[in-house]
Amino acid sequence: MRRTFALALPLLALACSLEEPPIVPARISRNVGGFAIAIANADRLVISASDGRALLDGLNPGPVVGDAAPLVGFAVRDRTTSYEMKFGSFKPTEHDGGPWRVASALGFSASDSSIDVRDASGRSLAKLTLASPDEGHLSIALEPGEGTERRFSWGFLCDERDHFMGFGAQSFDVDHRGQTIPTFVQEQGIGKTESDDYDGAWFLEGRKHASQIPIAEYLSRRGYALVAETPRRSIFALCSESAEAARIEVDLPAKIHVFDGPSPSKALERASLSFGRPRMPPRVAFAPWNDAVGGSKAVRAVAAALRDAKVPSSVIWSEDWRGGELKASGNYTLKEEWEVDTTLYPDFPQLANDLHDSGFDFHVYFNSFVYEGSKAWTETQPKGYLVKNADGSDYVFLGAKFTNTGLLDLDNPDARAWAVDKMRKAIALGADGWMNDYAEWLPTDGKTAAGPSLERHNEYPVLWQQTAREAIDGVNDGHERLFFSRSGWLGSPALADVVWAGDQRTDMERDDGLPTVLPIGIGCGIVGLSTFGHDIAGYQSATNAPSNKEVFFRWTELGALSPVMRTHHGTVPAKEWSWSRDAETIAHFRRYATLHMALVPFFEGLAKNASRTGLPIWHGLALDFPEDDAAWPVTDQVLVGGRLLVAPVMTPGAVSRDVYFPASRWFPWESGASFEGPVHRSVDAPLGEIPLYARAGTIVPMYPDGVMTLVRGSAAVPGPESVGDDRVVRVFLGDAGSFEEASGLRYSLDHLADASGALSYRFAGADLQNCATMGASGCVAVADASSAVVHVSGPGVLEVVAGGVTTDRLRVEGGANTRKISLFVRR
Repeated sequence: MRRTFALALPLLALACSLEEPPIVPARISRNVGGFAIAIANADRLVISASDGRALLDGLNPGPVVGDAAPLVGFAVRDRTTSYEMKFGSFKPTEHDGGPWRVASALGFSASDSSIDVRDASGRSLAKLTLASPDEGHLSIALEPGEGTERRFSWGFLCDERDHFMGFGAQSFDVDHRGQTIPTFVQEQGIGKTESDDYDGAWFLEGRKHASQIPIAEYLSRRGYALVAETPRRSIFALCSESAEAARIEVDLPAKIHVFDGPSPSKALERASLSFGRPRMPPRVAFAPWNDAVGGSKAVRAVAAALRDAKVPSSVIWSEDWRGGELKASGNYTLKEEWEVDTTLYPDFPQLANDLHDSGFDFHVYFNSFVYEGSKAWTETQPKGYLVKNADGSDYVFLGAKFTNTGLLDLDNPDARAWAVDKMRKAIALGADGWMNDYAEWLPTDGKTAAGPSLERHNEYPVLWQQTAREAIDGVNDGHERLFFSRSGWLGSPALADVVWAGDQRTDMERDDGLPTVLPIGIGCGIVGLSTFGHDIAGYQSATNAPSNKEVFFRWTELGALSPVMRTHHGTVPAKEWSWSRDAETIAHFRRYATLHMALVPFFEGLAKNASRTGLPIWHGLALDFPEDDAAWPVTDQVLVGGRLLVAPVMTPGAVSRDVYFPASRWFPWESGASFEGPVHRSVDAPLGEIPLYARAGTIVPMYPDGVMTLVRGSAAVPGPESVGDDRVVRVFLGDAGSFEEASGLRYSLDHLADASGALSYRFAGADLQNCATMGASGCVAVADASSAVVHVSGPGVLEVVAGGVTTDRLRVEGGANTRKISLFVRR
């Protein structure tokens, strides 16, 4: 039901006049790029899509009492925010210079597509200038009015079916209805609370919405995406202050962008066209990665163990290449330098060569801190390369190692060139990429070469990514390299090859453990960061026990079905469970690393599609089923490419779980009868197994067995070239579908009729026989009433026949006529 708000029109002052008040038109509309912009009763703004759907249905004017939330269409206030920083967390304090001033009259400008926002006295509070730079894109520039007020609130109606997905790395929820979300780059904290109150050890614990990637973008069930473009903190109250009202609060000037789909997925496609499609990373991103620390000998031992155990892997990454120290507590801490530690890695170039020869890329580590007492300090501080206090002195604060540190001023071209030089020297030594860590800590009360640091705080992760991008892209030797980041802001999707979820705790708790990975990955995908991974078994054991075998098994299972599968040694390596701890764990890790490597053509094809369309690899269920209210709040399931439903077990001791299946036909991945949704089902999931299902119409191309690396393949360590265009393709009948690999190999499925009874198969116009009597066109190796394994060669068309009628037709296109394809067909 619509909420009724009291009117505060200046026309009410005429109510007692002997003259009749002027007639106020009930609705004045303008068309801006297909959007209908309407002012109702001269005081309420309604933005609708070209098909009439109300996107932002503005609130009426009304009173605002004291510091209550302004549940009105528009209001402004003289309010500023200052921040206290501790350990990369930022505690905001609001400073008010007066009450909210409510807009009670709106009017279109006679000269352009702008709207004047005025109060009851006729004074200008703000100006909205509307434009449509692209199809389905409405840009609204928000400018201040005549007064000193710079805080701006825009309110609009909520109804019972409104849902909101997005905001980047959010740990608890996928649907943010009923929440008030601040967007400000900061540390995510250790052991997050389910509150945004800054009490207790707020500087160590994360607040509910504390995020290293808090991009101000959401996707609405109404079929639009909204982006707040501002370098400052914004606040989104999404049906949280009232069940019937939502509100956006920003500092002026700013821009609001609305992208209409009309479907949520199409809206996301439009938004990413303006704010950056996901970057297409090198293929190696999609292979298993393994960490190794402790020096040259230890790294060689890990690499050899992986190869001896027949575990597919393409990357060894060593964050302690610049030095590390094992504390008495068992914690392993890094030294804070920007170059190789020749004591721990005396033969780094030879080590890199040896890893390359074994089919590994070698990744290292950088962050943007410069610690007092380091060699890097002596190279940067005297030259003015560090962020400054307002008085021009170096801004020094207590860093992550609890010692004094500064931060590299990435707005200073010379400082940035110094960082690029350090990164390129690592490449010259043999490094193929690195963890591009941190970037959340820029103080808000200092200055950079570009001006006040508050204006650069949220942009700093983008500057850090630009620095890494410059270092990598400037080396033109034919070898692809990448970096992986944990922080981000608007502009990151086009820069970052890979993002990861941050420093989860090494457990399965909801506050900061394994369950946070799915909401973070889904939220990152909405804001354009698609190639996503996480630390298998977590990283942080400061306030909880190290990872155990169950945690490692369950995290590995999810890691295999994530775009990036990567291990980490954790904060106490000797106590954390690892892939090589015992024979059972080695077998488990090998099984899931093998699955992940086999899925590379699928993941890489999804990444290519993301770079073309903006649709991420990981989907929240509502992205594909937006009209299903039950799909929006699901935080413990994810759809890979919108096709494979993954439901990890994240409860200690659990051997089964409830899974929600939206409306479609669903197939268990390995075997078993299909069934129809929407339905909740309890499914078995013993330790070592992860519930995995495919929608009807799904096509999943995979490598055949044997691919061990994606880089520097050899006879001893086979790469993708060893299988060429040969594929194992899983096909789930019952609906139409298609898939295109990054290489251009294509598969399309036409569903013509539901099949019943025995099935037969025809390829390239010829009937296929049992493989015992294989013909020239191929054969059927295994078949029963609901599945078959069909072996064929080259491009062609597979027909599935029941009762003499073709029920499904699969087209295989591209590649050599000699390519071998094994089709696992399910109905």
